[in-house]
Amino acid sequence: MSELTARQTFEIREALKRDAAELLGRMLFEFSHLDVNLGLCVVWTDNGQRINELTRQTVDSSFHKKLDYLSQRVDSAFQKGSKEHSAYTEWIALAHELRNQRNQLVHGRWGIDPIQGHVINVTGLPTSSDQKEVRYSLSELRNVIEDLIRLQTNLSEISERWPL
Repeated sequence: MSELTARQTFEIREALKRDAAELLGRMLFEFSHLDVNLGLCVVWTDNGQRINELTRQTVDSSFHKKLDYLSQRVDSAFQKGSKEHSAYTEWIALAHELRNQRNQLVHGRWGIDPIQGHVINVTGLPTSSDQKEVRYSLSELRNVIEDLIRLQTNLSEISERWPL
């Protein structure tokens, strides 16, 4: 197999960059939808009896704080080990995983490996021993989007089936 020319490498890099940027933008859209849906789930606890108070408390809350509130509410509303409690706690655990991944993706810097076909997310300063590199294929980034959409759907299903 012949080596790629500089022009071919450039074209591959630019195509990967364009496709990754589109997927990352889509991720931000889906995460923001998930954040709003989580906020609505929080403010509508107790059949919306405290909607104004909870709206004021939630409007500027981070995704993490909303998950913490939901977790506390679930613990007080359902017996540990029940299917209701388990459904919510499993959802919350997955939401935390995706929150951590989103934080990494948003706060890291990006590079492209045109030879391997990867986009590279790097967190931490180059001078830090904590610097971390994660490589993603475009299909792996698409999977994150699918996970976010699935999480939105699952929250809707769980909260309709077992309202808080």
